[in-house]
Amino acid sequence: MAAIKTYLLREQAALFFKRSVLLALLIHLFGLVAVPEYKIKVRSYSKKDVEAIELPVDMKVPEKEKATVPRPTIPVEAEEDEDVPEDSTIEETVLDEDMAAPDEPPPVLPKFGTFVAYDSRPEPIKFVAPDYPELAKQAGIEGTVVTQLLIGTDGRVYDVKVMNGPEIFHAVVRAAARKCLFTPAKQRDKPVAVWVGVPFIFSLKEGRG
Repeated sequence: MAAIKTYLLREQAALFFKRSVLLALLIHLFGLVAVPEYKIKVRSYSKKDVEAIELPVDMKVPEKEKATVPRPTIPVEAEEDEDVPEDSTIEETVLDEDMAAPDEPPPVLPKFGTFVAYDSRPEPIKFVAPDYPELAKQAGIEGTVVTQLLIGTDGRVYDVKVMNGPEIFHAVVRAAARKCLFTPAKQRDKPVAVWVGVPFIFSLKEGRG
């Protein structure tokens, strides 16, 4: 009984081995048929002949020129016997008056409607009365033109704003107001630019405003 079992095991092992060998052969054949063949091409290069050329004996290879850097000009003390040319002396420097000092920066002026506190109000030093327009005289027009003047720290009028009044007087009021001169307003003894209201009265009784 034991001999029969041993015989059967040997037969099964031999059959398994045959099947494995057959399967390996089939896989190998499939690989040869299905997988494409790759060929590597090797290019050949030929060396070119190099011909040596001999230079003539009297021919020289030019050397590379060296860059020359100019020497800085420095003052050199001349000897007593050495003549010094006249053009080597330093000319007298003349200072231009316009370049002597930079212009003063423009004064900082407040925009119209900006309130600036001051301790002392500007007072007129030079008041220029506007001319009475002839057309207004003939028409018998009178009135008061109220203005706002921008007076700078130097007392000059830098801008004129007409607030109200007959329009016929506006042009002459602007022209006259810019010719007026005031003491500047002061804040803690320091001049400041301010807007102030100034009326210009036109009356035919006096002939001028």
